Amino acid sequence: MERGVRDRRAEEIEALQAYYGNDLRRSLRDVRSMSPTSTSPPPKSESEAFDIPLEGPWFLRIRQTNMEDDGSGDINFSLGTPTLEIRLPPCYPLGEARPEPILHNVMMNPQLKQQLLRELTEMYEAEIDVGILWGERCREELSFGELTGVNEDADEYNANSNQGTASLMKSDGDNSKGIRTFIPPTTRYSQTIRHFPVDVITNSKYQRMMVHTLPFHPPKSGPSEIMIAHVCTVTCIEHVQWALAELLFNDKKVSKATHNMFAYRFTSDGSHFSDNDDDGEKGSGSKLASLLDMCHVENVLVVVSRWFGGSLLGPARFKWIAGVAKDGLVQGGFLAENK
Repeated sequence: MERGVRDRRAEEIEALQAYYGNDLRRSLRDVRSMSPTSTSPPPKSESEAFDIPLEGPWFLRIRQTNMEDDGSGDINFSLGTPTLEIRLPPCYPLGEARPEPILHNVMMNPQLKQQLLRELTEMYEAEIDVGILWGERCREELSFGELTGVNEDADEYNANSNQGTASLMKSDGDNSKGIRTFIPPTTRYSQTIRHFPVDVITNSKYQRMMVHTLPFHPPKSGPSEIMIAHVCTVTCIEHVQWALAELLFNDKKVSKATHNMFAYRFTSDGSHFSDNDDDGEKGSGSKLASLLDMCHVENVLVVVSRWFGGSLLGPARFKWIAGVAKDGLVQGGFLAENK
């Protein structure tokens, strides 16, 4: 296995374990052994179960985030735990060959199941880590009120069975009902997984007109290093949510940026609201917030997208981030050009 592939997989496994805990397993046997009705032998030790092989496959138990674990790993699925298996091609995640998703212990219409698997496969592009992306997509689609585990030895549900056919539908869990989740394409830059209320980001009354600066290439940076600012007027948190979702879900280039750091401030009903986010670029959010404060601008959201070019910029990167943001404020009419 090439060193670059090995390093990236190690980083992804670390992120998966941090996000899913003991729901990430090294084999389907380990998942089955955690069921109270299982006759499968347990792993020799807990460390064996969590020693995830770099070469794969990886096994991820799919369950609602509000399901509590009693420490034993047992979940209330009497016939098996829905599990996503991820089979990795040799070059993953650096090559074009796509990883293969397989769903175990899921009872659903076979055509809907194939449709979901096909969607997962098509999500992959080179340099994208699929573990959390696929896991959250499955969790969104599998309704635990309707989709239950099936016999451990039967991965496909017989549509003619007298048990009936379950359908894909949105989960009613607190973390998935009316929520759309953005998952960064890779875990290597410590970006934030973001959740947006669907009733806000699909409501036209919160729609914003955004200004986008021209791409800026910082001096002495890598050949592909680019920064772009996105600026719009906001007077409520719903405006902020709509604008961020618009960038992340509807601008393919922005969704793949290394960082999308932002800051906003607005006044509503006599109260002042402000916040910022680094999106993995430590310190950048507070720099943008300081810029808004020093420029005395109000009712504004500024987002700076950065595509890392391969060369570390050091502290100078904050100067360029603030400079691009200031250009956006000028272009959006929030700041005079000579101020």
